[in-house]
Amino acid sequence: MSGSRQQPGLACEECRKKKLRCDRRRPQCDQCEDSGTACLVNQVRSPRGPKKGHLKALRNRIATLESIINCDQGHLSPKEVLDGSEKYHSNEPAQMFGPPQEYIPNPTKSECRDMAYSIEASTLTSPITPITPPDNESSDIIEADLDQLYFDRVHPVVPMLHQGRYFSWSQRFNKPASHMCLQFAMWALAAASSAHLQHMRESIYTRARSAIEALDHDIEFSSAACLQAAQAWLLLTHYEFRYMSYRRSWLTAGRAFRIIQLAKLHEFDRLNDISINMAHPEAWAEAEEKRRTYWLAYCLDRFLNISDEWPLSLHEEALCVYLPVSESDFQHSRPVIMDSLYDEIEASGQKMLPPFAETIVLITLCWHSVAFQRAAHSDKTSPTDGDTWKRHTRLYQMVQQRLMLVSLPPSSPELHDPMRLFTNMLANAAVIWFYNIMEALHVEIDDEIILVPLYSAYEIVGLAKPLTRSSFFKAHAFSPMLLYLSAKFLKTHADQLSTCVSASEDKQQKWEDLKKALRVLQGGNNLAISYLELLDSDSDAFQKLCNLSGVQGCTMSEVPGQPEPSFFLDVMKLF
Repeated sequence: MSGSRQQPGLACEECRKKKLRCDRRRPQCDQCEDSGTACLVNQVRSPRGPKKGHLKALRNRIATLESIINCDQGHLSPKEVLDGSEKYHSNEPAQMFGPPQEYIPNPTKSECRDMAYSIEASTLTSPITPITPPDNESSDIIEADLDQLYFDRVHPVVPMLHQGRYFSWSQRFNKPASHMCLQFAMWALAAASSAHLQHMRESIYTRARSAIEALDHDIEFSSAACLQAAQAWLLLTHYEFRYMSYRRSWLTAGRAFRIIQLAKLHEFDRLNDISINMAHPEAWAEAEEKRRTYWLAYCLDRFLNISDEWPLSLHEEALCVYLPVSESDFQHSRPVIMDSLYDEIEASGQKMLPPFAETIVLITLCWHSVAFQRAAHSDKTSPTDGDTWKRHTRLYQMVQQRLMLVSLPPSSPELHDPMRLFTNMLANAAVIWFYNIMEALHVEIDDEIILVPLYSAYEIVGLAKPLTRSSFFKAHAFSPMLLYLSAKFLKTHADQLSTCVSASEDKQQKWEDLKKALRVLQGGNNLAISYLELLDSDSDAFQKLCNLSGVQGCTMSEVPGQPEPSFFLDVMKLF
């Protein structure tokens, strides 16, 4: 039999539907003519074969299996896994700044065992699953989830980005490299704030870090990309502070500080016409985002340096930028102008500020107390002589006035706001901070004055309870520092606690409440882990101190057999 059994042309839709052999006659085949049905032919039918992206997903699964096989031998580094998986895609266009598609972190042996039992599920949401391609529906869901996680859990304690402005550019297909770097940094923190996306955080962080470092060669600090670069470095600093080392995050913060200085954000409101921004909500929102970027770096600079008494990078001498407005006004682009930092400090006790602005004022007051302590150590005269001591006393009064304004009971619904909760803790911690400096300078102190910081320490214990009732993902990165400051103060002044509580069991309970809060925070904060280890190692000594009324001035370093890590020796210079 000569010729093909298959007639040339396409079968009609009716024959396809009924699974009949179509003779392909036109304008009507025999089957449609006999049944009186319209003979329609679809000329743009998609080709047969696997769906788009299916082969790439299979290649990704092969790369995953290879990493599992090699992880026990330790032959495969993250870079080698990345290179090995990318060789399957050499004929595809490279995405230099795309989210991690083929990066696989080098898993531990325990992780390998877990992956072996759940490979089917892990490949669906693993770091090597592509995120950016628009044809991948699951990737779009992951992106949306990461965006939502960021604004729900990260933004409340890092209130820097305008949500509307972010979503206006985040959906664009061809985004500038600086925007992509910022987005990766956001996603790294968002993935770290999620239980089911934790496995993605390391790979996203690695891609964000490499992308922002590559951007340094091309960025011009007079361009708009400078803002996104500074924001990305700040977010990476927060990530490293939570999940890596303290010193690494301090060095990364320096990158952000230098970009901010080169962009002159410290004098933003002197170099720009405020009236123009007030008349245009979108322009005002962009200006407010720049202010918040500077203030976030300002607070970070002081928190990172205050424990070790290192010099600041962002100074106050040339400061000309207004304090941030409330979160509601910012996100709804309602033009409002706040007062300057110095005006708010001098007006302490007259009005309560939004939580972010209040945090800025309080950490500034604390840093001024550190500056006073440095000056007093270098001065041979008595620290209570001269106008400097009067200034310090005035600052202490300002802290107490601000504490009266912001104080809220632990059951207040306003404390569901993580920044409001942290502001209350910081205000109480500032009181303890100032008192500790007076003790360190051997200033004569009345016995009744100790009651103020003691009650502040108890307030921090009470404020720690909301932390145990909420997700540790939403806690401020420096909350463990304030909890440990309170615990250290209560331990050091254990003999004076009888003025506040009568039973030693109550004193021990305060200690346990602080430990409980640190246990909650340790899941997402390396600093909480270190502080908790110190509290655990010293719990027996503290219980003895609670029962001793004659011990004066005993500190943790004086307890035999309890050495302190070098980093915390630096921290305790002020605490």
